[in-house]
Amino acid sequence: MNSTIRIALLVFFATHIPITLFVDGQAVFGDLYPRIARETYALYITTFNDNLMAKPPLWLKSLIVSELLLQLPFFFFACWALMKKKESLKLPGIVYGAHTATTMIPILSHFALAEDLKVEEKLVLVGFYLPYLLFPLLMLFICLGEGPIFDDYPRINRQHAKAKLY
Repeated sequence: MNSTIRIALLVFFATHIPITLFVDGQAVFGDLYPRIARETYALYITTFNDNLMAKPPLWLKSLIVSELLLQLPFFFFACWALMKKKESLKLPGIVYGAHTATTMIPILSHFALAEDLKVEEKLVLVGFYLPYLLFPLLMLFICLGEGPIFDDYPRINRQHAKAKLY
């Protein structure tokens, strides 16, 4: 991956940490948050008519619990791996990308098909949530590629390496 994509992914994961903790987490553990956080959450819901986060159904709560338990630790690892250009990001990146992209299908479908939302509200909400599908897919496709994921990762000249063995 080139440096622009690496930095974009780094920013995505770094900003996803507080969003997961202070926005998504409230859908499951709302009463545990300080009043200012709950008021900000309520303002978001009211302003953008996010009917999914207003009264999160059980299926969404289960997805958020998996986000807190599985994805949140990965965000920290991904930030470190992207900063240090660690190839060890490859397998966890595949797991994260496939898992997260799959979880976004029912969420985006909810907004696209919701009968109680105006078209403008649907577009705004899909616009908010769409990056959480696109960035995981980008990570998935990069990590699924053959060879190293970072452009400047040392490559071995296989012909030269074989010649030295004989």
